[in-house]
Order: sequence, then C-alpha cells, then structure tokens
Amino acid sequence: MEQLSWKRAMSVENSLIDNEHKMLLGMVADIEHNMSTKNVATLLQKFKTFESSVRKHFQHEEEIALAILHPFELHHQEHEYVLNELQLMMNELIGMNGRWSESASAHYLYFLSTWAISHIHEDDMLMKPRLQALPYDFQPVSLETQ
Repeated sequence: MEQLSWKRAMSVENSLIDNEHKMLLGMVADIEHNMSTKNVATLLQKFKTFESSVRKHFQHEEEIALAILHPFELHHQEHEYVLNELQLMMNELIGMNGRWSESASAHYLYFLSTWAISHIHEDDMLMKPRLQALPYDFQPVSLETQ
C-alpha cells in the first residue's frame, strides 16, 4: 500500500486541523506497520490511541465548524459513522486477542487509509473557504481554554 503522508494540497488552512491530519495519517501508517509485523500488543495500543485521537480531532473540527458558522450536519453524521466503525474494529481486535485475519487486516487497513484521505479531501475541504478568511492559527475560544 502507498505510504500515507500529508501534502500541502491537503491543507484546510487551519494549523490545528492540518497538524491533526498529519498526526492521524502517521498513525494509520503505524497501524499498517504493526499489522504487517504482527506485533499484537503494540497494534492494540496503537489502535486505542488512534481511536482516541480521531475522537478528539472530530471534537475540534466540530467546534471550529460551529465557530465559523459552517453547516456541519452531514459531516457530523460521517464522524458518527467512523467512530462506530472504529469501535467495531477495536472490539473485534480485542475479541481476537489482537490478531485479525489477513482478510480482516486488509479490509480494515483499506478502510482506515481510504477514510483518512477522503475525510481530508472531501469532507474537511468544505470548510477551507471560510478558514482561508481567518488567521492560520485560528481556534475558537472553547479550544483556546483547553
């Protein structure tokens, strides 16, 4: 599989979201590596960290969208879908003692990498026109106090 890496063309013109996207893409690459090496303990830990980071990222996106008056209902539904899928994957990984079958590993990795790219290119890019009008380091007050 092609290495996932953040490129300037993926910028939504907000430092927090861009940095989180870079981090999430790196985490998907780490998960892929741990799947290929069959490092069960590390894979489970990486996946738990990834799920937690995705959850936090979605919260940040939603707060930013609210602050810039960006319509977010469909994007929120996508977030809920992805969080449910990640929870199902985590439950299966735990249930299988950290060992997915080869076909499950391929399916989940495809889902993660495809989701990560489409999330940035299709969903988050819809906020870019509004974010371009703000400073690159814009954060709503709610995020500044965290």
